[in-house]
Amino acid sequence: MEFFILSLLALAGASLPLVITYLLLSRAAAVRRLQHIPGPAWAAWTSLWLVRRHLRGRIARDLAEISKQHGPIWRITPNQVIISDPLEVRRVWQARGPCPVETVLSLRDNAAHGALRAKLLPGYSGRDVDNLRSVVDRRIADFVALIERKYLSTDKDFRPMDLAEKTQFLTLDIISDLAIGHCFACLHEDRDTYGQITFVTGSLPLITVMASVPGSLALLQNPVARALLPKDKVDGVMRMQALAKQNAATCYGLEKVVARDMLGSFVAHGLSYPSAWLETFGQIGAGTDTTAMAIRMTMFYLMSSPPSYQQLQSELDIAVGRGQVPSPITESEAKQLPYLQAVIKEGMRMWPPVMGLMPKVCDTEQMVCGKRIPPGTDVCWDAISVMRNKEVFGEDAGCFRPDRTMEQIQGLCFGTASRWECLGKTIALLELDKVLVELFRRFDFSLVNPMTPSSTYDASLSIQSDMWVRIQKRQVR
Repeated sequence: MEFFILSLLALAGASLPLVITYLLLSRAAAVRRLQHIPGPAWAAWTSLWLVRRHLRGRIARDLAEISKQHGPIWRITPNQVIISDPLEVRRVWQARGPCPVETVLSLRDNAAHGALRAKLLPGYSGRDVDNLRSVVDRRIADFVALIERKYLSTDKDFRPMDLAEKTQFLTLDIISDLAIGHCFACLHEDRDTYGQITFVTGSLPLITVMASVPGSLALLQNPVARALLPKDKVDGVMRMQALAKQNAATCYGLEKVVARDMLGSFVAHGLSYPSAWLETFGQIGAGTDTTAMAIRMTMFYLMSSPPSYQQLQSELDIAVGRGQVPSPITESEAKQLPYLQAVIKEGMRMWPPVMGLMPKVCDTEQMVCGKRIPPGTDVCWDAISVMRNKEVFGEDAGCFRPDRTMEQIQGLCFGTASRWECLGKTIALLELDKVLVELFRRFDFSLVNPMTPSSTYDASLSIQSDMWVRIQKRQVR
């Protein structure tokens, strides 16, 4: 036995140099594969360069700064390049372009992806959903009621509100009501009732860091690794998952419920029970933080830009005086307010709700930004550089100026010009239309701490907190 063990140790010792040599040669080959693409030296050898940027909590802003050094295309990992040219991003994302998508949330197979999308689109677009607009209206009314109940300030009474938190309460209440037929009542109770926000803020940084290292996400499926996750951050997710399963189950079987809501639309178009509950469960994560980010950051830029703020309120006041803005406002009526629509587009241009790398991969060699991209390479986008590109938006591209419109480029926030355009686009824009009108017609908003308006951690989605605002009742002239 002792001889056997010694033999194994000797074999391992003899093999170690060969293993190390093989790993070094493999990595050197990977480095040479994209050596014609500029970028930080360490990024060519290891994903840890990108991991470090994620851990700093400002990944999108860091990438935008480094893009200024390396130009429209550069290397961020051994197998990933990032591009900051808006027109090239649009070309890469085109519906009939050569690069099929490869993301965690979608299928690579075009046919399978198209078939699933066809089943989901009628529900997401609202065509099959009778209660879509009424749900949004009720939840926005809850938001207004919360402000009037707890957060209205006067000359003698100061009641600041964390806009970052409350916008998440709003969007979580809307999507939970729409997706699983059970409103979480965050606005009514003024708290994170199901722990969704706690889960996202606690787990998203870890997940995005792990996504930067090939194969590491598989560790999350390991029972031991999952057991180590903080229990308070998991309980809420398990409760939401149970609700999604329970709600979906009512639409299947002999005594199934037939309804013209989002779940009913999915079922009517042929989704199986596992797909239906997973889709409704996924909506809670996908449709909460992104829309909340769009609402709060649009409001932030308005509060930081007095001329734009005043112009929007003037448009609303004139429309209200003419009887063109009922409460709640309808979708078609909101579309007749041109400056409101410009404000929404500009807000998402200045701070795209999703700043993740959004990698695309192609099975054949392509030319991107004038560089040869070998097959199998991930091509990512640099969201801030794309949306603040001076050649497209002008020298003041870093300023909030709603009277500029470049819809084809601004639409990249939703993956527009792609067959993978965000399915939740209709709902997100509906929420933005309605909530901005209802808030700015009723209240005046100002930042409590203009020099440090909020705390922001960039992790594909931006985790924000402490965006304190002062709210006063408006007297419409």
